[in-house]
Amino acid sequence: MDRTEFLRQMTELFDLDEGSLQLSHVIEDTPGWSSLTFLGLIAVIDESYHTTIKPRQLLQCPTFGELYHYLQSSRSSSLVT
Repeated sequence: MDRTEFLRQMTELFDLDEGSLQLSHVIEDTPGWSSLTFLGLIAVIDESYHTTIKPRQLLQCPTFGELYHYLQSSRSSSLVT
């Protein structure tokens, strides 16, 4: 998945206006952030990336950019096996 698609999914999950979300935005400071959004984010990652992310792993990615890079690196390492 490319950055554009990732940001589109995050924008939809957080119910934001298209194009308003950037990779540099802090996830927990994003309007719409809640415990339900947190669970939704885990579900989106599982479904879209076929990756299980633990809550503490998600919290170690403060920005959407860091989360995106984490997912890309975890996806790359799973393809190497």
